[in-house]
Amino acid sequence: MAQSIAKNTLYNVLLNIASVIFPLITAPYVSRVLEPDGVGLFNFSTTYAGYFALVAVLGIPTYGVREVSKARDDLKSLNRVVSQLVSIALITTLVVSAIYILSIAIIGKLNENFFIFLTAGFVIYLAPFKVNWYYQGVEEFGVITKVTLAVRTISVICLFLFVREKGDLIIYVIISVFGTIIADLWNFFKMYRSGVRPRLTFTGLKSHLSPLFILFASSIAISIYTVLDTLMLGFMTNYEEVGFYTNAMHISKVVVSAITSLSLVAVPRVSFYMKERDFNNINILLNKSFSVVSFFAFPATIGLACISPVFVPLFFGTKFVGSIMPLIILSFLIISIGLNNLTGVQVLIGMGFDKLFLYSVLTGTVSNFILNYTLIPGLGSVGASIASVVAETLILFVTAFFVYRYTPIRFNNWFDVIKSLIGALLFIPLIVVLNNYFDGWVLVAAFIILGGLVYVFVESLLKNDSIILFKSVLLSKIKNK
Repeated sequence: MAQSIAKNTLYNVLLNIASVIFPLITAPYVSRVLEPDGVGLFNFSTTYAGYFALVAVLGIPTYGVREVSKARDDLKSLNRVVSQLVSIALITTLVVSAIYILSIAIIGKLNENFFIFLTAGFVIYLAPFKVNWYYQGVEEFGVITKVTLAVRTISVICLFLFVREKGDLIIYVIISVFGTIIADLWNFFKMYRSGVRPRLTFTGLKSHLSPLFILFASSIAISIYTVLDTLMLGFMTNYEEVGFYTNAMHISKVVVSAITSLSLVAVPRVSFYMKERDFNNINILLNKSFSVVSFFAFPATIGLACISPVFVPLFFGTKFVGSIMPLIILSFLIISIGLNNLTGVQVLIGMGFDKLFLYSVLTGTVSNFILNYTLIPGLGSVGASIASVVAETLILFVTAFFVYRYTPIRFNNWFDVIKSLIGALLFIPLIVVLNNYFDGWVLVAAFIILGGLVYVFVESLLKNDSIILFKSVLLSKIKNK
C-alpha cells in the first residue's frame, strides 16, 4: 500500500503541476504577444466557460472518486456506478450548454467576442467525457498523467508555431481548449476499452442526486473565490486587471498544486480505511500528510512573497508589474489551501462528512463575495487577491473545528509547523542580503538555491519529522536497490 500511495503521489504531483506549469512555460511568450488585455480576455473567457462546466458535472469529480473506490473490486457494480454518473453528467450538460450559448448571445460584453466564448465553451459541451474521477477512484493516476503530459506538450509546440501576434488570440483559445478535450476523450475511450463501458441509463440515478447536490453546492461555493474572482474582475474592472490577477494566480497555483497533490491521492485510501473503520491507520496517514504539507507550504509561501518583486517583471515583462502585489498576497494561499486540503478534502470528504464540508465552504464563500464586491472597484486585482486569501483562511479554521468536533482525527505534529515556520522566516534576511550582491535571474537562482540549502539545514538541526521521514524513505530505497 505504501508503495502504491508513493507512486500515485508522484503521478498526481506531476499531473497537478502540469495543469498550471504548461501555461507558465508559455506565459513569458504569451504575455509579450497578447499583452495584459489579451491575456485578460483569454483567462476571462476560459474561466467563464469553466464556471458553466463546473455546473454541468455537478459534484461528480469529487463524488465519483469515492463511489468508484467502493465499487472498484466488482466490475458489474463499477459499470453500473460509472454509467449512472456519466448519464447524470450528460443530462445536465445538455441543459447547461444551452444556457451558456444563450448567455454569450444576449450579454453585450460577451457578445463582443462571441466566437472566442463559443470556442471556449467546448469544455462544457464535452464535459461528460471528463472521467478523471474514475481513474482517481481506482488509483490509476498514471493513466491521467501520461496522457495529459503528452497532449499538453503538443499544445505548447502548436502555441509557439501558430500564435505569433495579438490577433492570434482565437488560435490560442482553440489550442488551449482542444488540448484539454483530446486528453479527456482519450482517457474516456481507454476506460471503455478496459471493460468499464458506461451506457445511458435512467435507473438508479435518484440515489446519487442528494450527495451530488451537496458536493455540487460545495463546488459552487468554492468557485466563488476560485473562479468568480476572475469573472467579477472582468465585469467590474477591465481585462488588464484580469491579466494581472490571473498571471499571479497561475504562479501561486503551481506551488499550491504540488503541495495539495497528496490530498487527492489519499482520499480513496481514507475512504477505504473508513469503510473498515480503521481510524488508527487514518490518523497515521493524515498526520504524515500534515507534517509534509507544513514542511513545504511555509517556505514556499514566504519564499514566493520575497522573490515576487524581482521575478514578475523578469518572467512576464515590465507591462505586468501590476501582478507583483497580487502575487505577494496570493502566495499565502499555499499555506491555507495546503492545510485546508487536509482538514477538508482528506478528512471531511474522505470520511463522508459532505455537509460539514459544505458548511465550512459557505463561510468562506459569503466573506469572499462581500470582500470582492467591496474591494475590487477600488483595488482591482489586489482586492480580489485579498478576498481569496481571507476566504480560504476562514474555511481552514471552520474545517479544523469540524474535524476536532465531529471526528476522532487528531493532528499532533504542531511542533513541526513551528519548526517549518522558523526555517522559512530566515528567507527574509536572506533576500535582503542577496539584493546587495545580485540582480535579475542570478538573484532568483541564488535565492532559490541558497534558501533551499539553508532551510533543509535548519530543519535538520531542529529535527523536523518530515526530514526524518524523507531520510528513512531514501535509505529504504537505497537498501532495496
